[in-house]
Amino acid sequence: MSRDSTFAGRLRSFFKAPEWGLVAGLIVILLLIFVLDSRKAFFTLNTQKFLMLQVARLGVLAIGAAVVIIAGGIDLSVGAVVALSSVVVAKLITEWLPGAVTSGSATSPSPWVVAAAMVLTILMGLSVGLLHSVLINFIRLPPFIATLATMAGLRSLASLLSKNKSINVSFSTFRQWGNDPYYTVTLFVFLAVTASIVMGWTILGRHLYALGGNEAAARLSGLPTQRLKTYAYGLSGMLAAVCGIMFTGQSGQGTSTMGNSYELYAITAAVVGGCSLSGGVGSIRGTVIGLILIQAVIRGTGLVAPVGIDSTQIEGLVLGTVVVLAVAFNQRLRARN
Repeated sequence: MSRDSTFAGRLRSFFKAPEWGLVAGLIVILLLIFVLDSRKAFFTLNTQKFLMLQVARLGVLAIGAAVVIIAGGIDLSVGAVVALSSVVVAKLITEWLPGAVTSGSATSPSPWVVAAAMVLTILMGLSVGLLHSVLINFIRLPPFIATLATMAGLRSLASLLSKNKSINVSFSTFRQWGNDPYYTVTLFVFLAVTASIVMGWTILGRHLYALGGNEAAARLSGLPTQRLKTYAYGLSGMLAAVCGIMFTGQSGQGTSTMGNSYELYAITAAVVGGCSLSGGVGSIRGTVIGLILIQAVIRGTGLVAPVGIDSTQIEGLVLGTVVVLAVAFNQRLRARN
């Protein structure tokens, strides 16, 4: 009897999860697009492939942002880390590593050179996250100020390294990580499932929620709050670097202008997915569904808008509106609870 009741309780809690509201909202959005889009361009294979790849690339970034927000912080530098990672991975493949091959050459770099470049770039992202933890834990800077400062500094560093020029990396062994669904989507799904398990089923995840819910209580309870912040910001930096690699693979160019406003995408996805900017609330699965909803709204609005307007022209307006509505809704819900 106790086993049945426990299973039934878990089943009820599963169907009462707030993510079902996001699923319902996504279904409504898709139905509206279906009705308003006379050409049905949204539901073509090319559009769905584009959306799938875009969600995978931005989803990696949103996962890191969600973990930091759940832990009670904020990371405004992820877009700049994307830009720096784009330049660094391109430079490693074409110049810096032994066996590097300049783009345009008749030969391609070996898979080992590409793998080494990607690993070193991810480690660079980790070092940025560790820098944030030092600024926050030991210099006592607020997360907003610490990551705002590095956001400006890292993008300037990317401009210096690239000399304000695009670096071509049009090698198939590298580009498959940004424009091939088999590699790009598979990597995103693996990272999303792993992060969801860690946050929902492990002691580390519970400690991160406790840290975001009440840092003073977490510290008095004996939790290693400084170490937990290091985990959160280190993960965010690493995933931002992975996102930079993916977008560089998608475009075939490393550039310091990449990643503009990507922090807004990541934070909006987390907030729409149920993460509270006060910390301690949210989920990875909600963040992923929130990102899918946002991308569907942006792309769908562009397709049903009057002729001469595309999604890139209105995505800022859509993002700003969505984040205001999501934060206002979360605040009212939090106050009611």
